[in-house]
Amino acid sequence: MKKKIVLLNAENIKQMQWGAINGCEAASLLEGLHLKNKITEVSYGEFLKTMPISKSGNPYEGFGGSPYKNQPGKFEAIFTRPLKKWASRFDETIDLDGSDPDTFYSQLQKENPVLVFVTVHFESPQWEEYAFGRAPENNHAVLLDGIDYQKDLVHLSDPIDGKYWLKKEKFERIYATRKMALSIL
Repeated sequence: MKKKIVLLNAENIKQMQWGAINGCEAASLLEGLHLKNKITEVSYGEFLKTMPISKSGNPYEGFGGSPYKNQPGKFEAIFTRPLKKWASRFDETIDLDGSDPDTFYSQLQKENPVLVFVTVHFESPQWEEYAFGRAPENNHAVLLDGIDYQKDLVHLSDPIDGKYWLKKEKFERIYATRKMALSIL
C-alpha cells in the first residue's frame, strides 16, 4: 500500500561550509549514502577527495574542474554516468536519466532517496554551450528524500538551501529541463 507521506529525513550537508562552491553532486550523493548507512564515518571533505576528476573538464567523464573554485572554460559538475560509477564503490544505484518523476516517488516508497539534477534555487535554466554540449550554468543537484501526496509537495535536502518542502509541480518542471537522476539503493 502506497504511503501518503514519505519522509526519509536525510541529513543536510552544506557545501559552502566546506568551501566547496561546486560540490552539490558530491554532497547530495553523500547525504544519500549516509541515509542508507553507507560510509557513515567518511566526512564530506574526505569524500570529495575520492571524486573522479575529468582531465578534459567533461562532466560526462568525471568532475569537470574543481569543487572548490570556478575555472574559466570548465563546467564544475559531474553527470550521471560517472557519478553512478563513483557511487558504485560505496553502494548500488540506479540510473534514472529520462525517467518520469513517478519513478522517483516509487523509489521513495522503497525508502530509496533520489539524487536529482535541477537548478540553483529552482530557477529557470540559464543555458550555455560548452565543448561537451549544452548545460545550464546554474546547474545544481539535490537529494529527494520525501513526498506528501496530499499537499503535492516533495521534500529535498539541498546542499545550498538546506532542507525544505517544495511544490511538486515546480520540482517536476525544473527536472524536466534535463531529466537526470540517480537512485541510491
